[in-house]
This record gives sequence, C-alpha cells and structure tokens, in this order.
Amino acid sequence: MTALLNPFARPGRWFRGVFHCHTTNSDGMRSVESAMAYYAEGGYDFVSITDHNQLTPVPRRRKDGPLAVPGTEVDVGQSRLGTSYHLVGIGLREMIGLPREVAARHGLAPQAVVRALQQAGAVVFVAHPYWSGLVVDDLLPLDGVAGIEVFNANTEVDIGKGYSGVHWDDCLSRGKLLFGVANDDAHWRLQDFGQAWTQLRAEALTPESIVEGLQSGAFYASTGAVLEDVAFNGAAITVRVGAPGASEVRFKCDHRWGHRVVAEGEPLETATYAVRGHEKYVRVEVATPSGQRAWTNPLFLER
Repeated sequence: MTALLNPFARPGRWFRGVFHCHTTNSDGMRSVESAMAYYAEGGYDFVSITDHNQLTPVPRRRKDGPLAVPGTEVDVGQSRLGTSYHLVGIGLREMIGLPREVAARHGLAPQAVVRALQQAGAVVFVAHPYWSGLVVDDLLPLDGVAGIEVFNANTEVDIGKGYSGVHWDDCLSRGKLLFGVANDDAHWRLQDFGQAWTQLRAEALTPESIVEGLQSGAFYASTGAVLEDVAFNGAAITVRVGAPGASEVRFKCDHRWGHRVVAEGEPLETATYAVRGHEKYVRVEVATPSGQRAWTNPLFLER
C-alpha cells in the first residue's frame, strides 16, 4: 500500500478557491472586474480566470479580495470519439503558442500541449471529461496531468454532465493517479457560479503555494459539504463531517470493494471504513441532507 498525501494532516489552513471561470474576454458574460468582485463578496481566497486559449491579465489584488492566479483553458487534440480535450492550466508565467484556427488546435497532440503548459509553469487538469466526451483510453496515456474535474458546475447545470466520477474511478482502478477538483466554470448565463469549489491546504496564500497544493493533491473538492477531518492510519479511514452533517458517506474503491454509510435519523457526524486489504485505492464522497457534496482525493493507490 502506497499512502498518498493527506491534506488534513498537513500544516497550514484551508483556502477556498475556483480556478475555472470565464469573462467577457472570451465567452463569459461578466467582465474580469465583475467576476472578481463576485468571488470577493463570496469570501473566496483565490480565483483563476481561465478564458479560452488566452491568458487574461491578472488584476491587482484588492484589499480583502481573492488572490488572482494566472490561468487558461485550451481546447486541443482529438479524442477517441472525435471531440477535443479541454485542458486547464493554472499558474503559467506566459501564454503558450496556439493556432487561432480551431481545426489546427484540434490537430495538436494533447500530450505536447500538456508539456507546453507545464514548461510555462502551470499545473494541468482535464476539464469536464464527461461533457467533453472523453473516455478512459483518452485519459490513461496523458502524462503530467495532475487530475480531472470530478465536478463541473456549468456542464451540470447546462445538460447534467458535470460529474465525472466514473472517469476518475476507471483511471484509479488502473493505477493512474489523478486528483479530483471541483469548479464553477462560470460563464454567468446560467446559475453556474458559486456552485463548486476546491478547498486547498497551505501555509500561505501565494500563487506558488496554490500551484504546489494543486499539483500535490493537498485539497478536497466541494459543492457545499464541509469535511472537518479525514484520518487514515493504514488500517481504517475515519471521516468527520461539519454541520449540518451527512446523509451518507461513500468509501469508493475499485471493483466491488468499498462501503456506503447511510444516516438513520439524525445526519452523520462521523463514518469509518476498515480497509480489507484488497483495495487498490480508497477515496471518500460525502453528501449532505440537502444534496451538497464533497470528494477527497485517494488516500492510497496501488499501481
């Protein structure tokens, strides 16, 4: 068993952030200033504007406002089903070179684009794989990708294809380590803002600490459920859920392993799973009585 980073055991504090949203610089309905003001009012700690195939200039941080981290979303390559990959690059120092023509971008090798984003200083995630029509064979060959969006609010609100848990489990079951983030992907036409975010653990709020935390998996994803603690001693995993508690806690594993704990009466405050020794990985999903959710990254992974 190879234990992975457990952010709940890491020094520091939690920072709430969104690193996939759009402005009028591409296909969003709000200006950069309006988008940043919305997240400032919501108490977010960091935000990355990821306008399509470009690097929107990072605005100066306002007092008590969120830290702006440079970012972009690029559509490139061609999947097994003929769709394109949408890659989110966070923390890049400068925009990578991309053709303006759609056909030319979709003729690029996705792996080459991942490398280019990394060389520009970015941590890379695959955005909304379910909505994009990606399958496991599209994700497995990618090297250097930190993870996927396990939940994307825009594509969920739009057509109900925001949850990519099956894609995640398919990769983890094959020993492919990917972390799972949640993002708004706000375009501001639908109710796709303030819906999904990532809680990242770090000792300081800087662009470098955000990139490092995302790269190392020092976070959990949420649409509103709060995780107060996740403890793993090698034999058992215990989850402590913040108010209002959980209607159910799912310990997700490969094959038929795992466990589902359902509240009987009052919402759950804690849940425990004893590892049997057969599992290749375990990650945790929590749902509140009102349907809000949270996802941890895998606590271990056998490759």
